[in-house]
Amino acid sequence: MLFKNRKGTSLIEAAVSIALIGIMLLWAAKIYSNSLKNTGSTSDIEIATHLASEQIENLKKLNKSDLENLPFGVRQTSVSYPNYEYKYIDHGEQVNNDGTVWLKDIEVDVYRKGKSNPLIKMECNFLRKSDDGSNIGT
Repeated sequence: MLFKNRKGTSLIEAAVSIALIGIMLLWAAKIYSNSLKNTGSTSDIEIATHLASEQIENLKKLNKSDLENLPFGVRQTSVSYPNYEYKYIDHGEQVNNDGTVWLKDIEVDVYRKGKSNPLIKMECNFLRKSDDGSNIGT
């Protein structure tokens, strides 16, 4: 029966309600901010995947001597996406027992320009004839 004659809300109740609404709005803003950051990262990964695939396709066209003379470990700026760069990493080569087939393992790493961690790493093996260096597969 204590609250029988009570009308309206007190100042304390209103302040608590406003504080709770404020906390919920801050939480929602934080979630929205994180989703925007993740969208940017997804876009970076998508572009990096495209660039790495493009570089692998370009490498597939090269013969043995061209593959041996790649600038390994040197970052190169992407012409189509100037905010990205890539580098080739040499994982070694092998020659089969009779010396007729040469295999080169190359990795393409794509970076956001000025960053040290790659967005994506893509690796491919390249098969070439040992004698004339022509392409026999990837």
